[in-house]
Amino acid sequence: MKRLSISYDGRLTWLLDGDIVGPTRTFGSLAETVACARELTQAAPAIIELRVSGFYACVQQEQGWPRRIHAPDRAA
Repeated sequence: MKRLSISYDGRLTWLLDGDIVGPTRTFGSLAETVACARELTQAAPAIIELRVSGFYACVQQEQGWPRRIHAPDRAA
């Protein structure tokens, strides 16, 4: 099972890290970060640690990543 870490740096940047990622990657949105993580793992089973402003969640994804980690942006 792959292990990934997604965190928010508090300065409008999302960080993706983990063995499969290589050097830490940066993104402008959570959606972009999750999409890259999914692509890098080829949607294989994974454990994703999510850290945002003191909040911590651990999401276990099965093959195909059926669990949503974020909601799409809504048009104002």
